[in-house]
Amino acid sequence: MSGGSIGGLRRRSSRLRSRRGLILATLLASYSLVYFHRTMTGVMEAEIAAISRQYGYSPEFFLSVLASAYFYAYSLSQFAVGSLIDYYGIKRVGSFLLLLLALGTALIVPQDPIVMVFGRAVIGFTSVAAFLSYQRSLSLYFKPEEQARATALALAAGSFTAMVATYPLRQALDAVGLSGTVVALTAVTLAIAVSVYLASTDTRASGDVREYFAKTRANLRDVLLDKHGWGVSIGALATYGTGLSFQSSWGQILLSRAFCMGRVEVSLYLLLLAATFMATCPAAGYLSDRVLRKRKPLLLASSISMAFSWSLLLVSSITANLALLLISLLSLGISLGPHIVISVMMREAHGPARAATSVAFMNTVLFLGVAVLNSTLPQLGYCEATGISIALAAAGSAAVYFLTRETYS
Repeated sequence: MSGGSIGGLRRRSSRLRSRRGLILATLLASYSLVYFHRTMTGVMEAEIAAISRQYGYSPEFFLSVLASAYFYAYSLSQFAVGSLIDYYGIKRVGSFLLLLLALGTALIVPQDPIVMVFGRAVIGFTSVAAFLSYQRSLSLYFKPEEQARATALALAAGSFTAMVATYPLRQALDAVGLSGTVVALTAVTLAIAVSVYLASTDTRASGDVREYFAKTRANLRDVLLDKHGWGVSIGALATYGTGLSFQSSWGQILLSRAFCMGRVEVSLYLLLLAATFMATCPAAGYLSDRVLRKRKPLLLASSISMAFSWSLLLVSSITANLALLLISLLSLGISLGPHIVISVMMREAHGPARAATSVAFMNTVLFLGVAVLNSTLPQLGYCEATGISIALAAAGSAAVYFLTRETYS
């Protein structure tokens, strides 16, 4: 091969890496934003209570509705958004839905309960595009031995903004209020939506609607009939689902009532959980891709460890033991890290053509479960909520062991 040909190949390879890095960065930013929305209600008990009293609602009821509205919409939009992204691409579908995400965020500003719940539903419905677009980009641009680490990168980035949605958010709410905080969040969302549109080249100019629906039905049928997908999805709810429900709704109730903490102290303990999770994700990704070269053992270990961690938290809340509380929160964060293989196990089982659709199925089970948990657990006692989390983690361990298969290849 001539020197000119080699130089041309190197330049094309360099452009490809540059393009991959650019779309990766924009989609990571969008997914980080989604994580912020998922968990921000976890430190907003004071604002939610004030609005509830103004309009005559029970604060626990309004918290459960506001926290769960996002997750009901997020779960129910998975298949529609996943199939659209697989068929029409990230550039057209992903960026448009992120634009609508900015609109949903702006609906929080008036602080009217009905409008706020509707806004949270819009946020949940459109947020789906961020993670599914990222998962599609991984199938298009990354090798099998890079998949878990790339997924871990997204979850670490999301966990960072989940940290921002604890103590830093609490400080912002105290400084500029809910409306000022949400206006800034809306502006950031608009900037990210434009960036995704400009960075992505994954698009399809046109397509036959009948072909789209036929392909969607075939993809959904294959995913729904696969017991592996059900096992991964139940395992996802047992691990990340129970942890996310704690972060976004009832965790603040447990900390404030069992340990008599103020709102700032609550945000700091939730920050500790998010920070531990963020630190564990990259290590779990490296372990899966480069050391074990397996996925299933990590998800099984995550679900078993979550059951143990919830048990520690239950004992700490009954005894009001702060030292044991710290240990249980650290254990929860460490246990959550290995769950990062869930989306990889779905995509590897079904291939790039069904990348977004297969992950969408798993997300439907996961986030519909979180929505139900957030609707009910804040209105139960914290001991009952912790007991339910223990039971779900144990059930998830059995589902992962008996239903899933190893997908690394």
